[in-house]
Amino acid sequence: MQSRVALVTGAGSGIGAGIAQELAELGHRVAVVDRNLDGAREVAARIGEAGGQAVAVACDVSDPASVSAAVEEVRTAFGPVEILVNNAGFAKDNHPLDMPLEDWDAVQGTLLRGAFLMLKATAPAMRDAGWGRIVNISSISAIVQGERINYVAAKAGVEGLTRGAALDLAPHGITVNAVGPGTVQTGMTVVSAARAGRTMEEHLEVVRESIPVGRIGTPHDIARAVLFFAAEDADFVTGQVIYVSGYPHG
Repeated sequence: MQSRVALVTGAGSGIGAGIAQELAELGHRVAVVDRNLDGAREVAARIGEAGGQAVAVACDVSDPASVSAAVEEVRTAFGPVEILVNNAGFAKDNHPLDMPLEDWDAVQGTLLRGAFLMLKATAPAMRDAGWGRIVNISSISAIVQGERINYVAAKAGVEGLTRGAALDLAPHGITVNAVGPGTVQTGMTVVSAARAGRTMEEHLEVVRESIPVGRIGTPHDIARAVLFFAAEDADFVTGQVIYVSGYPHG
C-alpha cells in the first residue's frame, strides 16, 4: 500500500485513536486531530513510539476557521490530505421534549456540520490529485434509538452526506463511505451507563448479553472497516454504509 496522508478527527481518544493507530501501522502519515490537544498529543506520541509518523493538531470541527487552519497545518507537516476520516462526535442525550436547543445545535454542529466542513476543506486537493478516500463514522443509532434524537438525526445526516458526496465526487477519483459502529467501549460508554443508572460493569454486561456475537466492540473493530474503505484497491466501492455492531443487521 502506498503511504498516504491521513487526517482523523476526534482522534485523541476512543474510536478515533484506534483508527489513527491502525492507519499509522500501515505506513500512512497521520494527523491526529482533536479539540483536546493533550489527548491528540498522547496518541501521536504512541504512534511515534511504535515507529509511525503522526502530528497532533487542535481543531474544533464545527468552526470553519479552525478547520481551515488545521488542514493547512497538516499540509505543512505532511502534504495535502488524501484520506479523511470524520470521526469527531459526542452525545448530549435527552427526551426530545426536554432537549435544550443548544444541545441539539452542539451535536449537529460537531457530527454533521463538522463532517461537511472537513470534507469541503480537504476534497479540493483530492480532486486535483485524482485520488481520495473519505470515511465518515456513523452509528447504528442512525437507524433509531430512544432519547437521543439529536444524535440519531446527526448520524442519519452523516449517512445522507456520504451518499450525496459519493455521487458528486466519484468522477474525481474520490470515494466516500461510512462505518456505523454498534456499542464500542469508549469514554461515551461511561455516559451511557450513568444515564441508564448502572455501574460501568453492570452496563457492559447488559449490553454484552444483547449482542449476538457475545462481546462489546473495540476501537480496532471499527478501524479495520475504515481501513477497507481507505484501501488503494477499494476504488469500486463508494456511497456505502457498513454497520460494525455484532448484529447480523443494522
